[in-house]
Formats: sequence, C-alpha cells, structure tokens
Amino acid sequence: MERTLKLGESIKVGGRFLTLRRITYAGEVSPGVFSIAAEWTEGNNTAAYNLYFRENQGSFPVLGGVLTVLYASQHELRFRYDQRAPRGTAPQR
Repeated sequence: MERTLKLGESIKVGGRFLTLRRITYAGEVSPGVFSIAAEWTEGNNTAAYNLYFRENQGSFPVLGGVLTVLYASQHELRFRYDQRAPRGTAPQR
C-alpha cells in the first residue's frame, strides 16, 4: 500500500500493546538527499533517529520493515512500507 507524507507529517507503521513505531518526513537536507525521522516507543522508553537517503536509493530497512521510496521532493515523500520483510534486508531496485 502506498503512503504519502507531506513535510513534517507522521504516520504509524507498526506496533502492538505498549509499542509504537512512527515515521516522520523531515524533507530535503541537501540537493538529492532526504531525511525521515524514525521513532519507536515501548512502555516508558522512547528513541528517535534521523535516516538520510539519496533520491534514487530505492529500499532500506527501518523499524523492523523495509521502506521503498517511490517519490521524494522537498515537500512530499511517497513510499511503500513492508512490515513483514525480514529484519536487516532491503531489496534494491
């Protein structure tokens, strides 16, 4: 399923009881390089980090799944997130 995030928007990509995983689009940080903020919360613990990727990178692992970038611009990110993908693997285009 395709998802679209505008700059600064977040979306929940997984989780279960007392666990939350969220992706926020952080925009273009330099020409052709984009960023997402990945956040997970489990009980009273929360962590967040930025991931940087090139416009043509394709797919990469994030938060226990694989995010496939379909389109990225300064103001919008269109992607697919596969939560069932094996952890640590990322198919390339």
